[in-house]
Amino acid sequence: MSQTRFSGVLAPVITPFTDTLQPDSKRFTKHCNWIVSQGVSLAVFGTNSEANSLNLAEKIHLLEELVTSGINPAKLMPGTGCCALTDSISLTKKAVELGCGGVLMLPPFYYKGVTDQGLFDFYSQVIEAVADDRLHIYLYHIPPISQISLSLRLIEQLAAKYPNNIAGIKDSSGDWNQTQAFNHLAIENFAVFCGSESFLL
Repeated sequence: MSQTRFSGVLAPVITPFTDTLQPDSKRFTKHCNWIVSQGVSLAVFGTNSEANSLNLAEKIHLLEELVTSGINPAKLMPGTGCCALTDSISLTKKAVELGCGGVLMLPPFYYKGVTDQGLFDFYSQVIEAVADDRLHIYLYHIPPISQISLSLRLIEQLAAKYPNNIAGIKDSSGDWNQTQAFNHLAIENFAVFCGSESFLL
């Protein structure tokens, strides 16, 4: 992965599909190249991308196509958090291999009421399975959709154990006070991205 961490704007990219419900890699790469030409980095396989409508093989193929098309992988922040731990590990490993600037990682979201310890164990297992200092994880906090909240204490614990890997958070809670609480965390080089452009005005 890139050693330079993200700053500025990342576009949450949509995923075009064909009439047969296959991801359209040609239109996808064309659209992404245009976005990058406007000076913006790419958040692919997030909520707007309908990531959970794509299987692991489709995500890996699209990610490879983006890099093959000439996009600098340092501009890519693919979503790699999946319900299956092994899928999260495989997709994250691929992102690291391709040199992506970071990954956006949902918590495991199907089962509710997960404890901080359970969430810590999930992220810990991904980090230790990937085992690469180039891995930069941006936690994806979107409780209106996932119904899972990432506590300040959890984030502090993760950053304390994995300071080279926990790079920041995307807060899509829609709550400015929550975003500010993340901003006030005393974690060195921890980036906070707000999920709504309304907070940028």
